[in-house]
Amino acid sequence: MSFTTSFSHILIKARDNASFWKKALFTVLSILLGINLFLHPHHAHFAMETTIGFWAVFGVVVSVIMVLVLKKIIYPLINKPEAFYDRSE
Repeated sequence: MSFTTSFSHILIKARDNASFWKKALFTVLSILLGINLFLHPHHAHFAMETTIGFWAVFGVVVSVIMVLVLKKIIYPLINKPEAFYDRSE
């Protein structure tokens, strides 16, 4: 069995168990947020850093901004027509 077929079987199994993986993800995120209730930074650089869940919200916002920048600005710059490399000179 080659690597690609075994990897595809792994992905198919993961897709079939999507509800389990979703529950596991939200469980881990809930645990991390719960830990954040008890652990406080010793020296926050900004006042917002002491807010519970600040870094989680910050990470989501930055991720969304990065996706929007890539889709709206970067992709049109690197997009090539389908037959770009097939043109004869």
